[in-house]
Amino acid sequence: MPVKRENLTLWAESPEEARIFLARARRQGLPHTFSRIYVAKRSPKNRSNEYVDGQYFVTSNDDDVTVYEDIITAPASIVKLVQWCTCDVMISDGDLPIVVVEDTTHIVRMNVYQRIPRLYKAALQGVPALSIQGTRGLDFALRGDCWGLHRHMRAYAAISRLYPQTAVLPFYYIPGDETKGEDAVEADALRYICALIDGDDTTAGAIRAAVLREVNDIDEHGFRGHIARDIQSIEVSADKVTVHIGAKPDKKSWKEKGSGQMDPYIGMIAAAKYIYCFDKSGKQNKEMVVRFTYVPPDFWWFRDWQTSKSLYKTLAFEIADRVEFLGV
Repeated sequence: MPVKRENLTLWAESPEEARIFLARARRQGLPHTFSRIYVAKRSPKNRSNEYVDGQYFVTSNDDDVTVYEDIITAPASIVKLVQWCTCDVMISDGDLPIVVVEDTTHIVRMNVYQRIPRLYKAALQGVPALSIQGTRGLDFALRGDCWGLHRHMRAYAAISRLYPQTAVLPFYYIPGDETKGEDAVEADALRYICALIDGDDTTAGAIRAAVLREVNDIDEHGFRGHIARDIQSIEVSADKVTVHIGAKPDKKSWKEKGSGQMDPYIGMIAAAKYIYCFDKSGKQNKEMVVRFTYVPPDFWWFRDWQTSKSLYKTLAFEIADRVEFLGV
């Protein structure tokens, strides 16, 4: 018997992400309605991150997702899920998180780990997560792009070894592919979400096992036979893993962008930790070190990191075991 959900709530990054998910749910006939819909940002262009402290906007609770001025404070269980950045959608039954969803159309080859931390955080908090992952921007006739997807899948395989019951599942689609097209993959993803909402552990477990078989096969044998080289800025030794960050202190973007020069690195730090720092039993056997090659120890951008709400300032310190600044 399905679990009765009387207070099903949708928490979205913005009204646009809520609308996209609701459209997918409607196309696939998701037999559930949401009693409440809240959004972290009034629009996708909004850079605010008050959601880190639990501030969410009230909406019209319908497919239009009209955003009102009223603000509520999310329960602690939701706030914990967004401390490494918010995913596109979270579903809860009142205060009880059920599933976290990231939905994106493309993978940037030079930043394949961009959205990994927010999905990892769900697994660490004991909440199943998934990505509905497009591959726009990749050409699989090119070895380098096959490497990109292999690296991407390695991150999912790594976290799933440590947290198999709350594994992060990548439902990836390839435009024009008969078996991996967006419609088919969307249907698979929504079946998994529905099983989680229903409390149908048998169906959810079967879907999880099937996805992980594919993920682990790609992890071991490469994507379409192409096994990616390790990223040069990740150095793996017997007792530690060092992520070398080549950002230079004189770049204008430290002042002009809220993410400074850190945008490409946060996801790589998280992925490297879980890919390389743990053994097969789930025990950490290597230290994670983040090393800034050119940035000095007293660099102004990081001076307030301990009290900052900017995740780009805090996450390197939170995820790593040690941070080093080698600049002068």
